[in-house]
Amino acid sequence: MLPCGVLLRTAFVRNWSAPLGLASLSIEHWRFVFFEFSQTRLAFQNTFVLGVAAATAGTLLVTIVGFLSVRQLVRGHRYLAFLATAPVAIPGIVLAVGLFLSYTHPPLILYGTLSIIFLAYLTKELPVGYQQIAASLKSVHPELEDAGRIFGANRLRALLDITAPLVRNGVIATWMFIFIGSIRELSATILLFTARTKTISVAMFDLRESNDWGPIAVLSVSMLVITFVMIVLINRFTQRKME
Repeated sequence: MLPCGVLLRTAFVRNWSAPLGLASLSIEHWRFVFFEFSQTRLAFQNTFVLGVAAATAGTLLVTIVGFLSVRQLVRGHRYLAFLATAPVAIPGIVLAVGLFLSYTHPPLILYGTLSIIFLAYLTKELPVGYQQIAASLKSVHPELEDAGRIFGANRLRALLDITAPLVRNGVIATWMFIFIGSIRELSATILLFTARTKTISVAMFDLRESNDWGPIAVLSVSMLVITFVMIVLINRFTQRKME
């Protein structure tokens, strides 16, 4: 908790290295970040757009892949599971280099757009989402779906009426985990961003170049608040599932 305390202190004092006292307290850094710093609005906008898009697409993708592999519905289901977890072995910076080299020339040029960062986030967070979904699906015995099919439901109807309600909280938790991982990602973003596609993490990195620790602390505290809220929501849903 010491780093969090230091961040709070730095965000509310004029000089982060000066002794803490009432005279040194100030909201100057907050005013600068949210009212004067030109990158803040765009950075927050890009971060949330990428986070929501990656979380939504990633959750949908891992749910489909997880269902096919866990229920062993297709040939090569083990390879599906392997491919879904393989990105965990790829460093973010290496993934960014690969995407940069792949999408900076025809026929598909994505560099300079949010799409290439979206692909990086989606790929990087795929293993986390898959493991969460796979665990939820494994907790639902296949015989429940078989029972529904015995009573006349097709596989899709059994999935929607039986499996989906039972794994709903797991799906929501997966969405939140991917969202959190996406909004704090830097290693891949740092090679793929442009002036119009900066995120909060990149804005913090830029401020580091000029040693603006106060504004960095403000953005850090903002990210912490967002992350803590998401964690509280995750705990709420997982606890409800256990009940």
